[in-house]
Amino acid sequence: MRAVFGKLTYTSLRGRIADEIQDAILNGTLREGERIVERKLADQFSASLTAVREALIELAAKGFVTKRPNCATHVIKFSHADVDKIFAFRRIVEAHTVEEACRAASQEGLERLTHSYKELLEAAHSKNAQLYLQRDLALHEVVWQISKNEYFEIALRRVVRPFFAFTFIRYGRGDSFDLVQDAYNHLAFVNPIRSRDAEAARQAYLSALDEWYAQTRSYIYGQGRESATPLIQHG
Repeated sequence: MRAVFGKLTYTSLRGRIADEIQDAILNGTLREGERIVERKLADQFSASLTAVREALIELAAKGFVTKRPNCATHVIKFSHADVDKIFAFRRIVEAHTVEEACRAASQEGLERLTHSYKELLEAAHSKNAQLYLQRDLALHEVVWQISKNEYFEIALRRVVRPFFAFTFIRYGRGDSFDLVQDAYNHLAFVNPIRSRDAEAARQAYLSALDEWYAQTRSYIYGQGRESATPLIQHG
């Protein structure tokens, strides 16, 4: 691994190391799929292995790196096939979670959803793609939480969070897509959740998912939108 970091003298070393590594991933200093060697990082930061490992655990939780016991750590990277599988998973699991949110959400949960959507729309109008993606993920997480099924939430965090981190890396380096239009695509399923119309929310979510899949194929992989047909048709 290349030497790209200098010694840190900050307090809260673990958090500072995590921030430095995340910044290096987002600006391309650390490339997608690149192996991260803990001992070399510790030397570059003049930090303990424990601090580095804890920082990498934090980044793994955010989805920026993949870290498995007794295996190497790598910067997140997804192939075309990986993305197809993720969208197939979301079509089944997240669509059902949207329905459950309609049925299970408390009034406080619906208010949180409304607030989260307003923050998403504000980020869209600011034309800040990275902030928008952060709030996009936050909105989805609110939906998962108000469904009141922790098993769906755990599964979605495990699969969808790393994908958002990956798109965060990609979109942050170039021109963004139409953020305001994308925000309105979210409103299409947020409104039926607030009115507790499970079927309308599901259909709106699936339509939005088709659009996100097309955007991923077009903006991330440079493939024509016409080739981004839904993996599973819905009616």
